[in-house]
Amino acid sequence: MNANKELKISGWIPLDKPLGMSSNTALQKIRKIFRFCKGGYVGTLDPLATGFLPIALGSATKTIHLLDNQKKEYVFVIKWGEKTYTGDIEGMVEKRSNKIPNIEEIKKKIKNFIGYIEQVPPKYSSIKVNGQRAYQLARKNIRFKLKKRKTCISNFFLTKVISNQKAEFYVECSSGTYIRTLVEDFSRSLGTYGTVFSLRRIGFGSCNKKLISLDYLLSLLHSEQLKNVIKPIDYFFSTAKEFSLKKEEVSMILNGQAIKIDNERIFSDEFDSDKLVFAKYANKEIALGYFLERFFYPKRLLGNI
Repeated sequence: MNANKELKISGWIPLDKPLGMSSNTALQKIRKIFRFCKGGYVGTLDPLATGFLPIALGSATKTIHLLDNQKKEYVFVIKWGEKTYTGDIEGMVEKRSNKIPNIEEIKKKIKNFIGYIEQVPPKYSSIKVNGQRAYQLARKNIRFKLKKRKTCISNFFLTKVISNQKAEFYVECSSGTYIRTLVEDFSRSLGTYGTVFSLRRIGFGSCNKKLISLDYLLSLLHSEQLKNVIKPIDYFFSTAKEFSLKKEEVSMILNGQAIKIDNERIFSDEFDSDKLVFAKYANKEIALGYFLERFFYPKRLLGNI
């Protein structure tokens, strides 16, 4: 790949975020690989966590806010008998217990955490409190309170007992679920303490779970294959409909105009006014919008021809 040639790219990288790296650091490393193009990510992962971090490049950043409510899947290990200030093993231990729950106790209590539950987010989180991140206030020992929020746990079960003090679990949950809080609340229900020993996000929405490592991207740094790893803008929108634009319609869409769609390209029961639709030309995403009474209204412009 020509190092001086400008990269005009748009799409997604389903990144396998490495251990010990913040989500923002991972993003900046990828932006550097793609010559500092516009970028962003969805669903912050703590440095301790690994796994699925969706990275948006170019025009794909315009769709980030539309992915806020995607379900997530995690595999995590609980270390029994300890509660830390941060909710994971990176923090200092503040409380201990000799109680180690058995499999029967775990299976009995875990049912209470499936469905809609309320959580108080951890103080060492990225939630903003009066303009500052909660973890920044916590590090300064400033007192503050975080409000409870409702979240949904679709699936939650024990996958294996690793040792007397550690057990692995799987959870499928709604956006905004804090695994560290889930672990602490679940452990408390078992009459003990628990902290996150390891955490890996294995699923994001209905996307393919095949992830791309940072090392692999770096290995393609001077290769023409680098562009081929970028997934299309509609990668995370498997339920969205799409239709093809005529050439003369593209300029109208790019000027923000609504266009009327002929009967050959749309059926009466195919599109709902509240569903997102991709308008494409030559298999390239031009705009994201919605249909209303046979008209397509663009909401986000995604590219030129």
